[in-house]
Amino acid sequence: MLTAFLQDVRYGVRTLAKQPGFTLAAVLTLALGIGANTAIFSVVNAVLLRPLPFDDPEQIMQVWATNTEEGDNDLVVSVPDFLDWQHQNRSFEQLAAYSSTSFILNGAGEPERVRGAKVSASFFPLLRVQPVAGRILTPEDDRVGGERVALVGHGLWQRRFAGDPRLIGQTVRLNDESYRVIGIMPPGFNFPVRKVGGADIWVPHAFDPNASMSKRSSSYLGVLGRLKRGVTREQVQADMESITRVLAEQFPATNRTRGAYVVPLREQLVEKARPMLLILLGAVSFVLLIACINVANLLLARASARHKEMSIRSALGATRARLIRQFLTESVLLGLLGGVAGLLLAAWGLRLLVALAPPEITHISEISLDRNVLAWTFALSVLTGLLFGLAPAIKSSRLGVAESLKENAHGATAGRERGRLRSLLIVGEVALSLVLLVGAGLLLKSLWRLQNVEAGFTTDNVLTMTLSLPQYRFPDVERQRAFHARVVERLQNIPGVGAAGMTTILPLSGISEASDFQVVGRQLGKGWPSLNTRAVSPDYLRAIGIQLLKGRSLTERDDRNAPPVCLVNGWMARRVFEGEDPIGRRIKTGGVEWEIVGVVGDVKHRALSGEPDFEMYVPYTQYPFVSNMTYVLRTGLDPAAVVASARAAIGAVDPEQVVDNVQTMDQVLLKSIAQPRFNTFLLSLFAAVALLIASVGLYGTLSYMVAQRTHEIGVRVALGARVDDVVRLVVGQGMKLVLAGVAAGAVGAFVASRVLSGFLFEVSPTDVWTFAAAPLLLMLVALVACYAPARHAAKVDPLVALRYE
Repeated sequence: MLTAFLQDVRYGVRTLAKQPGFTLAAVLTLALGIGANTAIFSVVNAVLLRPLPFDDPEQIMQVWATNTEEGDNDLVVSVPDFLDWQHQNRSFEQLAAYSSTSFILNGAGEPERVRGAKVSASFFPLLRVQPVAGRILTPEDDRVGGERVALVGHGLWQRRFAGDPRLIGQTVRLNDESYRVIGIMPPGFNFPVRKVGGADIWVPHAFDPNASMSKRSSSYLGVLGRLKRGVTREQVQADMESITRVLAEQFPATNRTRGAYVVPLREQLVEKARPMLLILLGAVSFVLLIACINVANLLLARASARHKEMSIRSALGATRARLIRQFLTESVLLGLLGGVAGLLLAAWGLRLLVALAPPEITHISEISLDRNVLAWTFALSVLTGLLFGLAPAIKSSRLGVAESLKENAHGATAGRERGRLRSLLIVGEVALSLVLLVGAGLLLKSLWRLQNVEAGFTTDNVLTMTLSLPQYRFPDVERQRAFHARVVERLQNIPGVGAAGMTTILPLSGISEASDFQVVGRQLGKGWPSLNTRAVSPDYLRAIGIQLLKGRSLTERDDRNAPPVCLVNGWMARRVFEGEDPIGRRIKTGGVEWEIVGVVGDVKHRALSGEPDFEMYVPYTQYPFVSNMTYVLRTGLDPAAVVASARAAIGAVDPEQVVDNVQTMDQVLLKSIAQPRFNTFLLSLFAAVALLIASVGLYGTLSYMVAQRTHEIGVRVALGARVDDVVRLVVGQGMKLVLAGVAAGAVGAFVASRVLSGFLFEVSPTDVWTFAAAPLLLMLVALVACYAPARHAAKVDPLVALRYE
């Protein structure tokens, strides 16, 4: 059997080498399909399939607080609740807490803001992660008054400290305080993963149980738990619900509506990315299927020319099974060649995917062509070869010797049954292409609608940058306000800057500071949205381009000695003060009564999709939390031209300040729609590739048909058929197949569009224009593909055609 197999392989290689044009066309077609599948599977493998780099990762759970009245199930946890959970639960081996933060790293170069995390001593033992050098935190480290210690991430160690092994035991300056480095974490470890990346430095949280019990209403902790052996998710959920019920009875003021929700950490990290990645994997599978259909058509055409060879082999004793095996060997060789070429395309495509991927897709930077991906590609190549080679192999081995020779004698190399199969394959190609085109069209229209949403501000020539004042240098709010005032004054004097302002929260940042509110002198009742507060400087509205609709704007006179005043957005004014003038009314939130002095336009602060929030703008001079501010500069120049001047202006006030997130508002806008742009780009790319492959397949099929019907066409021309008649004959035959494929594809697209409904913005899954435009585009491309073979048929010389056989 091995000898026979090797003989088949050698013969298959010689056969493919004799027809380099056919081989190249088939390999390139397969490379497109296999390469696209390999690239997307690499992402799926890294994000969805690759186990977390911890021991027994399936035992690690994320534990959230919940609000049983509002239905929120992903809320952070207060310190007292965490300590109670830790002491009272019976289902976890360990429970650990963490909170994301940032540090200003001084010394060893320029000051730098680094991402960090405060963690409990049980954090690293729970994850079962050991440093590459040094040690992890101990309970002695994690206590109030203990020595300040830190663990450094591998990337920061290499970049900032040049991988110096002597860093262990030395001190680093974080927020102007000394921390002794006790460990270097392994490469790739950056948990907890945040939207903008993981941590670079970990320090102990050092909870004070006695002092923290009064802070049960202040929540900021993420909580992890490792299940005990044999404990199920349902059991631990019941255990945590029992604990939260007891706490609700003990502390009704803070815990009456508070529960707990347990979810596997893996599921928590990938839940947002999973649906679209699976859709993209399904879409790219359609592309591969279309490629297989195309190559199957090529093999059917090629097999027709090998009838005499098959007849002779059969006459010499070759069984039908042996003939099928020979065909499948050749098709698998094509599949493997396509797989190798596809790997090269995938390696290039992965760099593009990493560059385009939104931050919501965790571990996207870790995708690679690892052994799992290579095994997938190999299996896919073999399976693909069997898939597109099976039908041609069976068809070509079915005819007997006499019948095959008889067909050759009559010049009917294809045969009616084989022609019907090729036509059916073309119909399938067109149908699958239409499904992808409709999906891409829906996402394109959705993205276009999203990009044309009125955001409530202008982005042209607007530069933004963030400054976070460290508490150790600016311990009180008055110093913070004074510093920001000096910076804004200098920014306003930069040549080319028309307006400069600042805000605690930038539009489209996805951040909110929401709280309950009341209208003084009026009973609102329950069910109203929370009120989002933004502290701004007087010139902020002009700098960002927010329109004042009514009343007055904030001024320099609205300082800490003046009565508290605010602006509200139009959405809130229309709903809360329907039919009334909101100017002069008072809103109470956070224990302060604010007088409404103006109404401004609605701004999309969280996302372009969805309704606006209830928003209130207050003077930063009257707001108690202004350590973190984002400066906004409207320029008459390219914003990049004033970056250096802006940094210099801030440095003139305080050279030790670290400026972060320097970006234009155009960049902020693009980042806010990164996920839909990524989805739309990939699905549109797959649809374009599918359309290209299908049109090439249609062209090839019609060209082959014309070549086989040269005698018939010559007779028609000799009997008086005009050029237009021949063109209509060939084009009509091709377009009949296309119309059949469009009809089948429309049904498939109608079903598939329902899967995309959750990713569409202001677009119906059955959008009439998309369902009309996609078939028209497909038929237009198909018409072009049909026209070239038709023109070739019309040029047939009758004398040559009649002598054809």
